[in-house]
Amino acid sequence: MENEKSDLTLLNRNQLNITGVKKIKSSAPEQIVLILQNVALVISGVNLFVVSASIQTGEVSISGLVKALRYTGVADKRKFSFKNIFR
Repeated sequence: MENEKSDLTLLNRNQLNITGVKKIKSSAPEQIVLILQNVALVISGVNLFVVSASIQTGEVSISGLVKALRYTGVADKRKFSFKNIFR
């Protein structure tokens, strides 16, 4: 489970298929947030909606105009600190 991959396929900026999804955190017409193995994927756009989702298989299909895809955060429990770099 720890090495589980996540694949992303975007077709004509209006059909997005994603694998490796653990949870749908939020869904709105302008933004959908998905939790993957160790990051969150923020999908921004217009008229976005989840067409189908199976958390058992980790597959999610999204329709609408995709304007941006952004990975945020790390699930690693260790906190990053400049103090640790400059000891």
